[in-house]
Amino acid sequence: MDCVLRPSGYPAAAMQLFESSLCGADRPLAPKGCPECRGSRKLWRHGTIPRCRGSEGKEKSGSVRFFCVQCGHTWSVIPADMFPYRSMAVSRFESLMDGRFGLAGRGARPPPTTEIEEGCFRRACKVLSKRIPFLCGLLGQQMPLGARADLGCFWRALRELGPAGHILIRLARDFKTSLLACYLSLRSHWDRKEAPD
Repeated sequence: MDCVLRPSGYPAAAMQLFESSLCGADRPLAPKGCPECRGSRKLWRHGTIPRCRGSEGKEKSGSVRFFCVQCGHTWSVIPADMFPYRSMAVSRFESLMDGRFGLAGRGARPPPTTEIEEGCFRRACKVLSKRIPFLCGLLGQQMPLGARADLGCFWRALRELGPAGHILIRLARDFKTSLLACYLSLRSHWDRKEAPD
């Protein structure tokens, strides 16, 4: 978290956006929900955060940062095909989940997982299974009643809404959360301890 102070006296939070939600813009506008900017200012480029890409951690990627001079918030742009807090690729997670729960197409089978990737996938499934009631509550009537039964039912119902990358953008835009973790930085400072992991 940056140490820049907002006019209210609290430190400004680091926010996250998906690269694909920028629609090709070289730098984003401040979001319309920003209490200070109301979406009227372009953000200033503020460096890059190195990230590991892929379960093995061998590939490197950079998350570009932007800074709002009006309100002091820092925004990190999540590179394409990446989760906010994990190095496993979204497309790889989607293909493994589709294969495990019978949604894989008739095309070529995905390559087998390594031991490290299997561990990453198993941990992600464990986290996702704990968040099913929370995510079903957010998505409301878009999810059928049977979606809460188990991880397989939930995943099949979720994939009816679209590809995993689009669902991540939608969860971030509409609910300020992700599949595998909440964006604690987007909650009020007094609510952060109460947010589900």
